[in-house]
Amino acid sequence: MWNGWRGVSAFNKQAGFSLLEILVAFVVMAFVVGVILQLFGTSMRSVALADEYSYAVQVAESHLAAVGTEIPVEAGEQSGKEKNSAYAWQIKMQPIEAATLNDKLEKLPLTVQLYQVESIVTWQQGDKPRSLHLTSLRFGKPQWKHAASPYLKCWLR
Repeated sequence: MWNGWRGVSAFNKQAGFSLLEILVAFVVMAFVVGVILQLFGTSMRSVALADEYSYAVQVAESHLAAVGTEIPVEAGEQSGKEKNSAYAWQIKMQPIEAATLNDKLEKLPLTVQLYQVESIVTWQQGDKPRSLHLTSLRFGKPQWKHAASPYLKCWLR
């Protein structure tokens, strides 16, 4: 049976969301979408930076591999720029003194010199300078500076 206006008003009060509830839902949704977009932007920047470092590692490793074959193992520096990129490389080589080596290694009659080889790759990411350093050891010809050289001492013992 029909209850008059009372039934209609009770039905209208229960029929949907109020304007305030819809506005609150939109604000919450906008906040969540903003956070998600910010996370995507941050992850995209991280992926781009990881790609740049990956390429820099390839450049540094390729130049370290060239030391001893294409680049002679001797004290000094060599540098250059990668073709068609903003990456610059530098190889620094310096002999490791016998005093820094272990006593047992110092007594071995070696006719080679141990060199510390450092490969440095630099590039710009926007306005930030970036760099990567890799270090390795290589054997090269000894540097005979004077008669008191540790290598000469090994041969005279």
